[in-house]
Amino acid sequence: MPRLTDDPEEGQFSRFNSRYNLKKIAIIGGVAVVGLLGLTAVYTTLKGDDLQLGEPKCPLPAYFSANSTAITDRSKQFLSDKEFIAQSYEKLSQAVKVPTEVYDGQPEVKDHPEVWAKFGKFHHYLEKTFPTVYEHLQVDKVNTWGLVFTWKGKNADLKPVLLTAHQDVVPVQADTIKDWKYDPFSGHIGKDFIYGRGVSDCKNLLVGLMETVEQLLADGFKPQRSIVLAFGFDEEASGGHGARHISHFLTKKYGKDSFYAVIDEGSSGLIKGGSGQYYAQVATGEKGFFNAEIQLTTPGGHSSVPPDHTSIGIMSSLVKLLETETFEPILTDENPTMGFLQCLAEHDTSLPTKWRSTILKAVHNKAANLKVLEYLSSSKLSKFLVRTSQAVDIIKGGAKSNALPEHVSIISNYRVAIGSNVAETVDHVSSKIQRVAQEYNVGYVDASGKQVYDISNSNGYFNMSVLTPLEPAPLSPTTKDSKVWMAFGGALRHFYKNVVGIKEEVIVTPGIMTGNTDTKYYWDLTRNIYRFIPGYTDTVTSLIELGIHSVNEKLPKVSHLHVIAFYYEYLQAIDKEADEE
Repeated sequence: MPRLTDDPEEGQFSRFNSRYNLKKIAIIGGVAVVGLLGLTAVYTTLKGDDLQLGEPKCPLPAYFSANSTAITDRSKQFLSDKEFIAQSYEKLSQAVKVPTEVYDGQPEVKDHPEVWAKFGKFHHYLEKTFPTVYEHLQVDKVNTWGLVFTWKGKNADLKPVLLTAHQDVVPVQADTIKDWKYDPFSGHIGKDFIYGRGVSDCKNLLVGLMETVEQLLADGFKPQRSIVLAFGFDEEASGGHGARHISHFLTKKYGKDSFYAVIDEGSSGLIKGGSGQYYAQVATGEKGFFNAEIQLTTPGGHSSVPPDHTSIGIMSSLVKLLETETFEPILTDENPTMGFLQCLAEHDTSLPTKWRSTILKAVHNKAANLKVLEYLSSSKLSKFLVRTSQAVDIIKGGAKSNALPEHVSIISNYRVAIGSNVAETVDHVSSKIQRVAQEYNVGYVDASGKQVYDISNSNGYFNMSVLTPLEPAPLSPTTKDSKVWMAFGGALRHFYKNVVGIKEEVIVTPGIMTGNTDTKYYWDLTRNIYRFIPGYTDTVTSLIELGIHSVNEKLPKVSHLHVIAFYYEYLQAIDKEADEE
């Protein structure tokens, strides 16, 4: 990373104008998504308020397609043929009607098959709805319920492309059913939206991919490059039973670095900039992840003779400290957020000049960097793009109102910022436990098993465990030298202009996932991992409006058709493209 200087040349750090407020960072596809992988060069020379741009930070990929008017026209037909549209909506509706809820901590499939039997009904639905896909593609069932469809290409020298989605959905809380406009598993087809749990996360993608292959088969397409569809069944519970086994299956079959690209769920739709252009943000990185389980054991006794602080009181002090002294923001050129802002500065002429110059200098100028961080940190919707998040989600303790609680535990969830790592985050949490342990004179065993304070202390002791740690994902290539990235970005630009019919410029930028997808198991298969669902959502609050993981989950109907129309052309466009060296 270039050295940050202390040059305070920047003037007042102006805010975005009313047409494009950074506090309204888009939250699409279930996660906050914003960003572009920043380059490390010094980008600009400032003369007063004049902005002189150097080498482009956001080179626009050239329009990329199958170079066939017939194929483009066929893609357009999926957006206009009333009979096809009605059938497509019904296919998605029927998929939503099959409940495939998955909870945390579910058992191994082989040990408790009855827990997972619900996926049998969903498999039956797929076989009944897409018989030609099952007839012509090789179908492998991995760990019973994982699905891998392989459409073998004619040219074995070309790397296959892997398209992924997941069958499972988050559970619907029984107490919230009364708040749903339509039954969560009705798959209700309304005027503008389809409703139901999983309709946008992400049965729309799964069904759309199946429909795409169905249409390609019907139109006589014979691929040169193999096409692989992989559908896990517990992504919402970290994918340990589904995608993890699918990854082993694919690695054994093809080897490491064996795929042209992996494209999964992620960001979706378009964001409109202040100068009229649109931004399609493709998630090219993910934050890290782990859960910290912190337990406190103390002596029991009768509640009529309590200590000054019970274990619940001590743990409450720790929770307050954790939530009071949170993580410092960090914005390096590694974080796609830096690059996305630079992309705005380059393309959005509605931004005040001082805003643009500050953003462009932030990669190498400490004062400018701090001002960008200050602004991002001022909003809940953007602050976690540049800092590690912490959420104390579970607390347990006590058994009886007249008995002192002998054991209390919490589980706190962490999403590790790009520019940080799991060890640094664990140390931050551990330091807070040490302070509370010292204040209340209790012992402490840290996550490594080290006895920091004597656990034989009669007042009790803390111990900490780190569960399912995951470092931030490797960043996918996003430069003009990456043929795969330029092809994907160019295909999106072509799709939105020539198929959807958007007249304004569409700027494809990399972005960041603050959550995690099944792609965390596919890192070894390719460095080209892109997380994006084609759609058209011109809103900056779509996560809330679409109810993803919440009440009244819904999907704009046309966005489902966009999945089919885009992949129909994209798969044919990359079919004969040479692989990268």
